[in-house]
Amino acid sequence: MKKCLGCSYAEWDKTKANKLHPSGNGKCKYPYKIPQPPAAFYFLSGLPVPCGGFINRNQEHKDHCPYWQAILVKI
Repeated sequence: MKKCLGCSYAEWDKTKANKLHPSGNGKCKYPYKIPQPPAAFYFLSGLPVPCGGFINRNQEHKDHCPYWQAILVKI
């Protein structure tokens, strides 16, 4: 999917009344984990941290997200 609508990892900004904020902004809460490098490798500034994660209900991404997962609704 090129939009984050309906993705279980999407966390949308809400108003004080707990409704979706008109801005459409939010963040991706996918638990991205970087594999441990071999013992011979190291990072000068500690562990690498991915940047980004900003999403918007009104914008489409350039590519499809490989981690998009539908929201599961229990009845």
